[in-house]
Amino acid sequence: MLAPRKKLWSTPISAVDAVASLSELTPSDRVYDLGCGDCRVLIHLAKTTQCKYFVGVEIDADRAEEAQKKVVEENFCPSIHIEIRCENALETCFDDATVVFLYLVPRGLTLIQPLLMKVVEKRRKEGRDIVPSGKNGSSPTIFRVVTYMSQLKGEQYKKMLRCSVDHQPLAAWPVYLYHFA
Repeated sequence: MLAPRKKLWSTPISAVDAVASLSELTPSDRVYDLGCGDCRVLIHLAKTTQCKYFVGVEIDADRAEEAQKKVVEENFCPSIHIEIRCENALETCFDDATVVFLYLVPRGLTLIQPLLMKVVEKRRKEGRDIVPSGKNGSSPTIFRVVTYMSQLKGEQYKKMLRCSVDHQPLAAWPVYLYHFA
């Protein structure tokens, strides 16, 4: 399991806005939220960005069901696709992701990091570009990982933003963007 279940912490909207700003989502991106909880991240990104394809992965069946209900309640137009998978993120295939969002404790990041690197290596072995051309001559899409609060061990982040949260107005929590090539 990637995250402890004693206390569930939801990603604050200020952090989701930082994710959107850092990742610069396009209509052709495919965003995965590993440990999506109530799906607030993907729903907010679907409402506020150009991105059209999202996958939330949640191991807890009750939380996955809650997330699915929230997606249905939003009644997005047919061009917006949000899929909720009730499965272990450590066993999830996210080879088609262009952006992966992670709000995990350092231990969880340590567990998922080798899987992220396998995606990069698999793309290289298959001769697929890590930075494929965008649709219709648009800018290339870079394989990006965005983490909230904790950094990926041994990786240099490309950018970092700080966000404040309502329950701790004096705090400024980091959101990190990583590019992999």
